[in-house]
Amino acid sequence: MINVETAPKVENLIAELRELSEEEQRSLAAAVLQDRKLEAFVEELDDHLSCERSAAEGSLEPFTP
Repeated sequence: MINVETAPKVENLIAELRELSEEEQRSLAAAVLQDRKLEAFVEELDDHLSCERSAAEGSLEPFTP
């Protein structure tokens, strides 16, 4: 499996988010959606999770423009 290099702080944050109950996750998501200043941070987390999912799904193919 391919590992995606991330900052330790992001890895810790994601691990802590996974420990929250579903209700706590929904409550946190609602609070984040109300704060526009967190939009860039949420996009960064989403990018990280997308890369993690892609790496877990299979081998990477080389990019050809």
